[in-house]
Amino acid sequence: MVNIRRIAAATATAAAVTAAITVAGISPAAAGYSAVESCTGVNGTISYTPGLTSTAKTQQAVLVATLTGCTSGYSGAQTGTGTVTAVLTGTSKVGSVVETGNATISWPASSGLNPTNAKITIRQSVTGGTISLSGNATSGAFASSVISTNLQPYANTGTGTKAHPLTSQSIVNTLPLTAKVNFG
Repeated sequence: MVNIRRIAAATATAAAVTAAITVAGISPAAAGYSAVESCTGVNGTISYTPGLTSTAKTQQAVLVATLTGCTSGYSGAQTGTGTVTAVLTGTSKVGSVVETGNATISWPASSGLNPTNAKITIRQSVTGGTISLSGNATSGAFASSVISTNLQPYANTGTGTKAHPLTSQSIVNTLPLTAKVNFG
């Protein structure tokens, strides 16, 4: 048998809790990852040694990029530029890149932040396609945050053949580089 009084009491209690949360200025939205630092510009290069060809082999990738348009969830816009440097290794070929290693993100000096050290992976699954960069900060500013961006190659040195391995890609981001923290 349906107990109308219990249903009415539960509904009234839920409405009262929602009203109290709203009055207190607390958002009832689900907790999750929020950007604590974001840079709208990432521009640089990824160099591969010995160079990408159609045959998968062990590669060392070095990523060097400049950061611009950085803002913090704490202090707002930051003047100046920052840098990302990373040394990565993996077994890769043209159109199938998976490289993992250590990165250092030096935020703009105006941020007052220590550099972030992170373990990152870059992945590219289509020749000339977007390169995803993702990882976790291990120390420094925003330790334990999730780092991510997407990078688009726009110029190559080398064609990816055995005679002319792809040794360098100029890259620019298609998504902001972000450090996100799970607040809940």
